[in-house]
Amino acid sequence: MEKLDTYLYNAARAVCGLLMGGMLVIIFSQVVSRYVFQHSLTWSEEIGRYIFVWMTFLGMTVAYRAGSHVALDMLCNALSGISRKTLAAANDILVIILSSAIMYSGIKLFFLGMRQKSPALKIPMQWVYIIIPVSGALLLFFALRLFWLRHRENSEG
Repeated sequence: MEKLDTYLYNAARAVCGLLMGGMLVIIFSQVVSRYVFQHSLTWSEEIGRYIFVWMTFLGMTVAYRAGSHVALDMLCNALSGISRKTLAAANDILVIILSSAIMYSGIKLFFLGMRQKSPALKIPMQWVYIIIPVSGALLLFFALRLFWLRHRENSEG
């Protein structure tokens, strides 16, 4: 299970890096095209927006798995013992519920996107929306694994 976790985490990080590099190239090309050649690329804004959405959803899972997501940990740091473990379990359960909702809603949006085309690129919107259920599933996997590891740690010690 740890190998799968590590593989998914590294793959998500790599895809985020590729998306960021791709967005950099596309937006830079748009700026050069507009100001140097006085010709705007019609597709660059749309693809840049879709890449940003993908980076946001995939980055959410990477940040959660790395433990670097924005958190208010003053309360957690103030607690100890059973109170701290209860708060961590409650947080894990809320993330599991949230990731399930993201995955469920993303699946519905994916099927809705089958009937839509993007304005400039004319690609099926399902390929834009696919990242929502995928990131929801990844987040659910990471949250369930963290919850299980914490529960196992609390049971043993």
